[in-house]
Amino acid sequence: MRGKIRAFTLIELLVSISVIALLIGITIPALGGARETSRRLKCLTNLKGIGGGFQVYFNDHKNFLPRVSPLHGSGGPGGGNDPSLLDLLADYVDAPTPRKGDDGYFIVTDPYRCPSDRASEDAELGFEPKWRTDGVSYDYPPGIFMDFAEGIFVRNPAYGVTKAYENDRAWPIVTDAGDWHKLRSTGSARNALYYGDLHADWSMDINDPGLLGPFFKDVVAFGGGIAP
Repeated sequence: MRGKIRAFTLIELLVSISVIALLIGITIPALGGARETSRRLKCLTNLKGIGGGFQVYFNDHKNFLPRVSPLHGSGGPGGGNDPSLLDLLADYVDAPTPRKGDDGYFIVTDPYRCPSDRASEDAELGFEPKWRTDGVSYDYPPGIFMDFAEGIFVRNPAYGVTKAYENDRAWPIVTDAGDWHKLRSTGSARNALYYGDLHADWSMDINDPGLLGPFFKDVVAFGGGIAP
């Protein structure tokens, strides 16, 4: 006589579905975190590639930071005539320079494109990622500082900022342009390439008033003071 085939009861089926749903709920965030970790590591690799170009530039220019606009096409108080970060890196990074396509957006390859730069919060630009609208996913803080120093009439902003960096090397020269790497509960969500040994790691908060105050005192002192 053949034995009876035991079927799942409704309760057992619901328990099984609940366990599967729980496992999926645990697994999907873990996979998402792994993907973002991978993207962050790729971003750090990009920054190290850009750092190689900066190293060659520093060797040619006695470790002085270049006086360039922070982003492609952007200009400071000088009227926008300064060369851009991309103009500079074109001569020092062995990679295609970002260029505009027929649609008006940039065509960008490594190392200028962070893989986590996937969308912006700018509705006027169609929420396009930074690399598509600006040609690069990264900012150049020294250019921002030089623009500000020029705006407050520091006599030699490029010299002042470079010497301030030398005085405290724990400042980034390239950072993510957005908070894209949300892997930590505290601290910055950006990567950065640091002056000095050109290591890539989490960015410091360059907007921290407690850090900016002493830094700009150095910029003014090294830059020859404020012009009358």
